[in-house]
Amino acid sequence: MNLLKMMRIVGWSFFGVRKRASHQADIAAVKPSLLPLVAVVLAGGFGAVLFTLARLATTIAH
Repeated sequence: MNLLKMMRIVGWSFFGVRKRASHQADIAAVKPSLLPLVAVVLAGGFGAVLFTLARLATTIAH
């Protein structure tokens, strides 16, 4: 459950559309030392998905 909460915090941070009060409440509820690791993993996963979609698009179009 805590991991899902951290993923939600990082996801909202990627979009940058979060109210300050909600962000402060979430930060108080999780360990901030693990947030950079979660952010790197989610960013890498997002990049991998984009790379895979681009490879599929070029393979299908070619």
